[in-house]
Amino acid sequence: MDALDGEPRAAAPALRVEGLAYRYVRQDVWSDVSFSLEAGSIAFLTGPNGAGKSTLLRCLAGWDAPAEGTVELAGRPFRPERLDQRRSVSFVPDVPAFYDDLTAGEHLDFVLRANRLPADDARAAGLVEALGLAGHRDQCPSAYSRGMRQKLALVLALAVRPRLLLLDEPYGPLDPDASAVLSGLLDAARAEGAAALVSCHHDVPGLEPDLLLHVEGGRLAAAVPGRG
Repeated sequence: MDALDGEPRAAAPALRVEGLAYRYVRQDVWSDVSFSLEAGSIAFLTGPNGAGKSTLLRCLAGWDAPAEGTVELAGRPFRPERLDQRRSVSFVPDVPAFYDDLTAGEHLDFVLRANRLPADDARAAGLVEALGLAGHRDQCPSAYSRGMRQKLALVLALAVRPRLLLLDEPYGPLDPDASAVLSGLLDAARAEGAAALVSCHHDVPGLEPDLLLHVEGGRLAAAVPGRG
């Protein structure tokens, strides 16, 4: 049976990347990028500005197309046009975008309905409360601060129970208290079997990664913490 037609293979990693390359015109941003991320694990993606971290995350989310290589989700080739696969991935870019004429609550209702979840979903309500947005549901994100917009993007990403989280600098706009909450939420998602790839420029308080990825000079290196 073709992997696309059956259930995800039990032993397959949540994300497998093989020989990925991306280029602008004729200039490689990075090439020969290969790594695996197991279910129930968190990887940190580091590298200098301009190294291509955001581009890599966009390719893994299906927002940009790599020039070469393959991406698999739970043992299946990733095809961004497949709705079932897109529903299994939540991507928060470095600058989240929202609809101008929808309130935060309406954004959440829309995302829940699109993912066949009830509007009164208890998990979503808990995320709103945990990230301090309960009193701001009736406001449009255009009236939010940058930190509040980031919190809303994280609520939307986590509420749909993704198998894979791709987060581009999620801690940057957050204050220390919100950062600690996010670390706790990611740790809880890991315990539930989700995988997360988090780009960052520094150590993340309260969250230990299972894998370290560093992109620089067009290449990616991987290491397991404590093993060099």
